[in-house]
Amino acid sequence: MPRLIFLQGGEDVKKRANRSMFEEVVKLSRATSILVIPWTGDDREKESDYKAIFDEYFHDVGFREITFLQRNDKDTEIETKFSRADVLYLPGGDPEILKREIERRSLQKRIKEFDGIIVGNSAGAIVLSRRGCGSKDCYDGFGIVDISVAVHATTQSIEEAKGVDGAIIGIPEGTWIVIRPS
Repeated sequence: MPRLIFLQGGEDVKKRANRSMFEEVVKLSRATSILVIPWTGDDREKESDYKAIFDEYFHDVGFREITFLQRNDKDTEIETKFSRADVLYLPGGDPEILKREIERRSLQKRIKEFDGIIVGNSAGAIVLSRRGCGSKDCYDGFGIVDISVAVHATTQSIEEAKGVDGAIIGIPEGTWIVIRPS
């Protein structure tokens, strides 16, 4: 199976707006094992609440194993978690915090070389892209996908996107695009 990257324009995971997308991802995955990088905010209590939401959501759509990177994981634990997963999920939240935490642990290369399915929701889509715009600002991503995106996109937000050279792909709330990198 070719490597696939799903970029979501934004999803209210409490409402499971993109459930059908995740059901497709489960069908495509080999081991139905998903690894979540949950660091999209600095509020640990909110992070814990969302872990419970993700755990229930992902079990309900058919994943057998849901694993979370922890802020205090050692390199060996991170390596084991990456090697056991065939789907990687980067959630929505603050793209600056998500990028900072990934860089702090030098995970960019692991993400880039991950040979399974990668799903980036909102902040996750921005971080995976070359450059991404949210509802207010634009951010540099890791360029794992060599495009620029606008998440939660509207015609007006794409028109107003500043600091993006070249084309920008708008991904509205509740929708996604699928990319098969070369």
